[in-house]
Amino acid sequence: MGRWPGKRVVVVVALACAAGGACAQTLDEDEARIEQLMAARPVEPPVAAPPPAPKPAYDDSVKETPVVAAVVAPPPGANDEWLAAPAQDDSIPFDELRYHVGERVLVTTTNEREHNGIITSADAREVTMEIRRKGGLATYVLKKEQILRIEPR
Repeated sequence: MGRWPGKRVVVVVALACAAGGACAQTLDEDEARIEQLMAARPVEPPVAAPPPAPKPAYDDSVKETPVVAAVVAPPPGANDEWLAAPAQDDSIPFDELRYHVGERVLVTTTNEREHNGIITSADAREVTMEIRRKGGLATYVLKKEQILRIEPR
């Protein structure tokens, strides 16, 4: 109807006066008539509230405060070797390199450099490898003392 909330009451009172043919003379009579009209109006049934959510099962018999803690591994002991899987050593012994001529290997030297190439020859003292570089192939000759590890590729 408008912004003024009392406007409805005025309209209801005006309609009551027009419908009943008589207007109240005092404020108490007027208020009683309004209450009578309000009570005569149909009441909408209240909307039922949704049922409460079920509570999770909780054991009240335990009166302790739950403690959340991180699990810390125990310090290593003398008999812990069986706990870890054995490390797989796929390295090729230097003495067996002559059986791997023509195969690709990764050679790690004592200064921690890695060379990925093909074995072209090997003897008891040194190994010769072809390694691909930008300008083509490079031939490396590495002495047994320089080699730390040899892995097949």
